Formats: sequence, C-alpha cells, structure tokens
Amino acid sequence: MFFVRRMTLSPRLAATASLVSGGGSIVDVGTDHAYLPTHLILTKKIPFAIASDLRKSPLDNAKDTVIKYKLQNKIELRLSDGLKEIKPDEVDEIVFAGMGGTLIAEKLKECSWVKSKKHHFIFQPQSKAEDLREYLYSNGFQINKELAVSEGDRYYITFDAYYTGEIKPFTLSDCFIGKLPKTVEAKAHLKMQLNRLEKKYNALKHREDENIEYLEKLIEDLKGFIYG
Repeated sequence: MFFVRRMTLSPRLAATASLVSGGGSIVDVGTDHAYLPTHLILTKKIPFAIASDLRKSPLDNAKDTVIKYKLQNKIELRLSDGLKEIKPDEVDEIVFAGMGGTLIAEKLKECSWVKSKKHHFIFQPQSKAEDLREYLYSNGFQINKELAVSEGDRYYITFDAYYTGEIKPFTLSDCFIGKLPKTVEAKAHLKMQLNRLEKKYNALKHREDENIEYLEKLIEDLKGFIYG
C-alpha cells in the first residue's frame, strides 16, 4: 500500500504557505525546522527550496526534518545572514517568517537584488509590521494580499508583495492597517496596536509634540477599522 507523506502546519505557517504562488523554487529565510518548505514540496506546490538560517542550531533542526521526509535532493540547507548567501537566479519566491518587521526591512535593505520584478515575497513579521510596510511602500513594492490568523493567544499577520518600482503616496495608517481584511483576527490584532498607541498618546497629549496630530489620526483610523 502506498502512503502519502503529509505534514500538518500550524495556522500561522499554513497562512504563509497559502500565499506561495508555487511552481518555482523558494528560499525560506530563518527556516528553523524547515516545516514550511517541507510541506510545500510534499504537497507538490514547489519543486525545490533553500532553507536558510543565520545559525547552525536551527539548521540542525531543519536537517532532521529533511532527513525524516527523505527530501535531501529537494531541500538545500544553507547558512546565511538574511539573503547574503542567496543568489537572485536561485529562487523565484522569498519567504521571511518568524522575525520582526524592522529586522526584515533591514535584511531587504542589505540586498540590492530584491528590487526585481522577477521575485515574489511572502512576509510574516512577528512584530512591527508597520515598519516593514513602510519600507515596502517607500521602495516601490506593492502589497498584494494580507491575512490574519490566530494561534494560541497570539495573532499573526501574513502578506505577500511584488516589486513594481512605483512609489505611491501612503499614510501612517496605511503602514498599520495595510490591506488587512475586516476579520475577527485582523481586528483583534489591530486592537492590540490601538491599546499601545493610546497609551503613547496619553503620555504625549499634554506636551507640545509635533507628532501628536499624526497619532490622533492614526488612532481614529484604527478605531474606524475595528469598530466601523
């Protein structure tokens, strides 16, 4: 009897996998256990992946997964700081999941070839998604689709983007809200951001701070999304 090898992903990784276009190769930056590329290959969504990480220990975890599913010829493990050891013609899609949005933006800044219409990007920032969106909007990237999912007591934001070279005007609210759909999970995620911003506003409102008007508008827009 033939048994199909399967891997069940957590909700956050399943959301990331759903945004992978498929058909080409990917690099999973900060792969940890290589669950995402393993799932994508087992489901025949992609033919090949590079699973990269900054440290050897996560790559050892990834190696165990690759060996378990006998994918040594389909997943290459590579030690790399961001995209520094990745060549642009090796991959079609680039996944950043499991690190903060500020750090992801820094890793993109370090790599000149990311500004290419050839590549498709999938992001799942663990924090500061607004910093990553700001970088993308400021550097000619277009966000395509956003998802919000819950896992345990946390909410995760996942979105994909393409480089177009066109820089359009954007607001601070665009950086926080992006293209999130008005789902329960998205509203819960933004409510946490709203609570943080309201505390900041209350600390600044009695001072002469030039950013207070921007903060007021952002809070108003977030409330409109959550309660509107």
